[in-house]
Amino acid sequence: MKDKEKTKEQLMDELVKLRQQITDLQKSETKYRQIEEALTESEEKFRVIVEGITDGIQIETVEGRILECNTAGAKIYGYTKDEMIGLTLGDLVPEEFAKILPPVITEKETTHGIFLPRISKKKDGTIFPTEIASKIINIAGKPRLIAYIRDITKRKKAEKKLKKARKLFASLFESSPEAALYHDKEGRIISINSRFTEIFGYTLEEIRGRDINEGMIYPKGKTEEGERLSKKVLKGVINYETVRKKKDGTLIPVIISASPVIIDEKPQGTIVLYRDITERKKLEEKLQKLAHYDVLTGCYSRGHGLALLEQQIKTANRKKTPVTLFYLDIDRFKYINDTFGHQEGDKVLKEAVNLFKLTLRKVDIICRLGGDEFLLILSDTSPEKAPQIRGRINKNLKKLNQKLAKPYKIDFSIGLSHYKKSNPLSIEELIRVADENMYKEKKKKEERRSGKERRSGENRRKSNDPDYKGPKRRSGQDRRTGRDRRKSE
Repeated sequence: MKDKEKTKEQLMDELVKLRQQITDLQKSETKYRQIEEALTESEEKFRVIVEGITDGIQIETVEGRILECNTAGAKIYGYTKDEMIGLTLGDLVPEEFAKILPPVITEKETTHGIFLPRISKKKDGTIFPTEIASKIINIAGKPRLIAYIRDITKRKKAEKKLKKARKLFASLFESSPEAALYHDKEGRIISINSRFTEIFGYTLEEIRGRDINEGMIYPKGKTEEGERLSKKVLKGVINYETVRKKKDGTLIPVIISASPVIIDEKPQGTIVLYRDITERKKLEEKLQKLAHYDVLTGCYSRGHGLALLEQQIKTANRKKTPVTLFYLDIDRFKYINDTFGHQEGDKVLKEAVNLFKLTLRKVDIICRLGGDEFLLILSDTSPEKAPQIRGRINKNLKKLNQKLAKPYKIDFSIGLSHYKKSNPLSIEELIRVADENMYKEKKKKEERRSGKERRSGENRRKSNDPDYKGPKRRSGQDRRTGRDRRKSE
């Protein structure tokens, strides 16, 4: 009985153990199923990732036969995925490269995972540029070559286009008729053209990397201006007239045209053009001189002289000081021109101006009104001082005539007018008064000269004719007839 009971106990134990084993097996199956599902999920994720990559991926034997590839890897070469499986590396490169491929690829022949440029061939025979990174890895205990491929056709086209644009830019930059300079956004000089060297004297080797605002081409006091312009140009194109300095210290007038270099909508530097306007400035000065100065004598022209007179009157009103005008006319100038020629007349005009400069102060204004007429504008000069000034003119004129020793004598008829704030006259009135006074003096001189000539003629007739009794006196009847005739006229 006991044996039977033992047998039952043993059976019960075995049954329990069997149930435990069944439970363990069920748990293991669940675990394995979970692992399998996880692996399947991982494989799916890996497949999605690999298929989503735009670069081509190939797994090959070390002999170069393709075992696996993604869709991008097949599309790059113009094949389907199924067509790619079984192809060799020799099928994907030009014939001349296929001939030199090793029969077995070792680590030495790989790029060690670094992308390097390679020439590839498509299914239709098209040769195109690629970048390939390759390395050998172990898969299931076997050496396999894994390769990553990029089609860089578009990039090469863009690089070619960019290279052409850079070449064009460099050509335009170098051939610019203006001095050109290119600096980065920090102001460091990157390049200059030959015209810059010609104008400023610096070579690229001398200034490359230097800060444009350190002052090498800025005159004293212009550094702050340069810094201001460098900041302003980052906001847009500028045009500015100023002065810059050559390597030897010479100052030159320039027009600066500058524009920012925009890359990805951000300023990355500045191109600056310097136009040397030295000749233009000389021409402007010449034109200004023609407008302001008398070409023959070098004194002020009529228009500029009258403008200066207007300024003097304003100053006189503000400071309550007098202004005196001398209106001068060269006596018998027509006689000098007609008798000795216009060149001699021109010399007389120049000598007159030199005499005025010698006699007057530097602040006094000498103006040629036209022909042989001059206007002297004496600021802060009262009427009481006028006789002294006229005396100096006459004294210097006497010395001048003695020095020239010409068959004629230079002389002036002079008329004065005065401006006072207490009794102001307009410019027109001042000139009119001085002009009238000048002509009064000229008339008196002509009358005296006529009287002298008349007396001189009588003396000559007396010496030639002892019976000459003087000019014949008209009878009363003759005088009355003369008066009646003038009345009728």
